[in-house]
Amino acid sequence: MTIKRCSTNVESDKKLQYKLTKSPDVQKLKDAIDTTINVTAFCVYDDSEEDEKEKIIITLLGDNGVVYGSNSKTAISNFNDITEFFEDDIVNGGMKVAVKSSVSKNGREFIMLEYAG
Repeated sequence: MTIKRCSTNVESDKKLQYKLTKSPDVQKLKDAIDTTINVTAFCVYDDSEEDEKEKIIITLLGDNGVVYGSNSKTAISNFNDITEFFEDDIVNGGMKVAVKSSVSKNGREFIMLEYAG
């Protein structure tokens, strides 16, 4: 596992790193569709095995203590866009992110994240 990017409060906190990357309690982000998460920490990491191609995962810690994770490229891209503007909010009380879904032209559901104030 290689951490690619994380919130500043995760960088030096090994317990928080574990909670965001290895805890068996991480819930699927798709189970949070149509909700808003007040993100208080995040981690983007590569969870590839030695012989596999890159497997990027994003995990979001809500202010309720629940960690949500996904390997959705769209959700990761959306989150990267949001944090370009609002990353400081995370350590200053939280950054609200709405979890939404949509359907592709092929009929496949995918997850999107949107800044929610």
